[in-house]
Amino acid sequence: MIIGGGPSGSTMATHVNDIDSVIVEEHTAVGSPIQCTGLVHPRVVDMASASETILNTITGFKLFFPGGRVLEVSSNDPKALAIDRKQFDEILSDHAIENGSKLLVSHRFEGFKRVGNALKVHLSSSDGPRYMNTSLLVGADGYKSMVGKSAGLNACRETVRGIQTELDICLEEQDKVEVYIGNNIAPGFFAWVLPCGERTRVGLCVSRKYGTPNQYLTTFLKRRGLDKAKRVELNAGVIPIGPPKKTVTDNILLIGDAAAQVKPLSGGGLFLGMRSAKKAAKVAMNSIAEEDFSERSLSNYEGAWRSELGKEIERGILMRKVFTSMSDKKLDKIGEIMDRDDVKEILATGDIDYPSNLAAPLLKTVPSLIKFSPHVIGQLLRR
Repeated sequence: MIIGGGPSGSTMATHVNDIDSVIVEEHTAVGSPIQCTGLVHPRVVDMASASETILNTITGFKLFFPGGRVLEVSSNDPKALAIDRKQFDEILSDHAIENGSKLLVSHRFEGFKRVGNALKVHLSSSDGPRYMNTSLLVGADGYKSMVGKSAGLNACRETVRGIQTELDICLEEQDKVEVYIGNNIAPGFFAWVLPCGERTRVGLCVSRKYGTPNQYLTTFLKRRGLDKAKRVELNAGVIPIGPPKKTVTDNILLIGDAAAQVKPLSGGGLFLGMRSAKKAAKVAMNSIAEEDFSERSLSNYEGAWRSELGKEIERGILMRKVFTSMSDKKLDKIGEIMDRDDVKEILATGDIDYPSNLAAPLLKTVPSLIKFSPHVIGQLLRR
């Protein structure tokens, strides 16, 4: 049984072959509410076989520093895609159903009891309580995972709060995403302006200690000159950063945001969550074949996802630590140092799913960057 009908839950269900599975979704339909910027690497669309969700292709970015300096980076290759996130989720859900999974909407997970070597899961709905038995319970239920909480698995290390509005306005420049940094704009994170064809998405995240992001969005829209544009949609959410120490226990495993499988620097979780979900499916099938759902058996999933993705996440946490320690004055100084053609050429080779790959070539080209956080950057280079 999979709790959560988002991309991670649906991906796992799609790759659990010849096995009856149930996806439990608390909302009335998959894909709502939207809690994602909808900017992904082309590989994510390929993984989902969801090319029809593409709204726009991004080949570069403009990075705005607090003092006004703009670092513009261009590429001839697609670096990211703006997608229709609701449709994307629906397609993944359809794949799962086509593979034999049952989707149960408008049902909320309330907890479980252990019955022998299995679990009795308590669900609630408008029709009253419902109880279902399962040998394997998968938490794909977001950052505040009730499955993880019920199982006693630790929470993520940090959360940031985000908000995004979709505006009924078409930007003239469609091939670049705008990124704004600064403690007066989006403390602890960044703001963005994402062109999506006839519409534009504008949003930001802030570290939890800075309160709600609403006030920052209002200020940012005015600053960007978009405060008069018609708002078509408004979405908000919380991003978990830093996976818990364990993502498995007897009969239970966590995937996606429930396991904080999220890029710490950008907050994107689709790629990491979907990759981890595929690994979870493989381990689940082995556990079913061996009739062994112990933590020892499921720890193969823990080892698999951390082996492939854990290093990138940990390096991302270190990069985030460097970024959040910067004053606006230091950020502006970094902008001044990096405003060079050779640096822009390096940045143009970046991959949004593997941002830490830029650390070594950037520091080799501009070694003076290490002075901004020598201890943490030293840790980053050693990983």
